[in-house]
Amino acid sequence: MGLYQYEIRDIKKTDRIDRLVSNLFAKMPEIESARARLITESYRETENEPMIMRRARAFAHILENIPIIIRDDELVVGSSTIAPRGCQTYPEFSYEWLEAEFDTVATRSADPFYISEEAKREIREADRYWKGKTTSELATAYMEPETPMAHNMFTPGNYFYNGVGHVTVQYEKVLAIGYEGIRAQAQELLAKSDIGDGDYARKARFLQAVIISCDAVINYANRYAALAKEMAGRCSDSARRAELLKISENCSKVPAKGAESFYEACQSFWFV
Repeated sequence: MGLYQYEIRDIKKTDRIDRLVSNLFAKMPEIESARARLITESYRETENEPMIMRRARAFAHILENIPIIIRDDELVVGSSTIAPRGCQTYPEFSYEWLEAEFDTVATRSADPFYISEEAKREIREADRYWKGKTTSELATAYMEPETPMAHNMFTPGNYFYNGVGHVTVQYEKVLAIGYEGIRAQAQELLAKSDIGDGDYARKARFLQAVIISCDAVINYANRYAALAKEMAGRCSDSARRAELLKISENCSKVPAKGAESFYEACQSFWFV
């Protein structure tokens, strides 16, 4: 007999889960334009700043302005899109392949996506700024015949996808001390930094970017807290009103602070 014994039993899905799943698959996935527009707005405004600050300010601008939604039946909230199965675009990595498919993406046999004419217009407008600036173009330039890295084994996807999706972050640190705790650590290190250090500027900018980013996430969660409270005030169903008030309470606390319950931990994890 092993050290541990487990009891296995079936747990019936609630009707809530069935409704959430049905809503998720009720419509075709949708491409949205908000992120492309917002990151481009920010980068246009910060062209004379160090890149690490431009990235932090763009992150903050996105989280401050991207549309948010709390859908019926949701208990853990936070979505990068209004559509239940939506996606934003990342023009700083690549965009030409998507623009080439704008008129066929909804009818292609594999992974069709709906995209509105307004979204096409906004994405095209954002994409113009990124011509010659994308990670994809940089990677392709490294593979030109005259460069030492020339070869035929990789595509730009091998470069930029690793930076987007293949990341393991310290969830446990946010669950333990929250973004306020991380911000305090960065603030303390910044205060202790020696301006006479030859590497001071680089270190200081990094810590300032951490502080901006922590504030951005806290403010983003507070937007959901405010939305949930507003929705509760308009809700005529007493059970859902109580759920919305609890969502508001959770989002007011996490991920700014450490999680103290399983529910708070789930919400904090999802925001991260």
